[in-house]
Amino acid sequence: MKASRVINGARILLKDPDGVRWDDSTLLRWLNGAQLAIVGVRPDAKATKVDLDLVPGVEQSIPAGGTRLLDVPRNVAGRAITLISRDDLNAYDPDWYSGSPAAIIKHYTFDESDPKSFEVYPPAAAGAKARVLFAAIPTDCATLDADVDLDDIFEGPLIDGICYRAWSEDGDSAPDAGRAANALATFMQALTGKSAADQASRPARK
Repeated sequence: MKASRVINGARILLKDPDGVRWDDSTLLRWLNGAQLAIVGVRPDAKATKVDLDLVPGVEQSIPAGGTRLLDVPRNVAGRAITLISRDDLNAYDPDWYSGSPAAIIKHYTFDESDPKSFEVYPPAAAGAKARVLFAAIPTDCATLDADVDLDDIFEGPLIDGICYRAWSEDGDSAPDAGRAANALATFMQALTGKSAADQASRPARK
């Protein structure tokens, strides 16, 4: 999906097909902001897998350009890695932080208050590698011909995000303030509603 497709869709709603009120660079800037906002609400919108070289020890970080950890499913060598609470791990092995390093990781812990970091058990040895799934920051669209860095299913929220910013700028009038509020509500409903639908339709064991 090209940036021009999203921009043109927004211009239809804004009744500005010729770019008289808002130029392309302004709408592109708001498009890029909408991409970031979508990933903020729906981190899975830009889910990215990498084989991460773990730092020796317990404390690990997702790659630069990531916003939050989503999962650490397995060692690159193949063994599964399971999520465990830090409290459970502390109760099981109070000295796990200073345990013997290993090349194969068994568990990881994650704290929502520190979304770019995680901890591994046992402590990683030099050369340990894990498959990591994380939310990445979308690449900005520099021109109308650039590819939007999100799936096509997010076209509607992107248009709503642009219109919200445009109508907010003209929000001194009651009609535009109302349009801005409606665009923001539609933006959020599309994302949170989709999240609920994804949860309901996810693969599940019978």
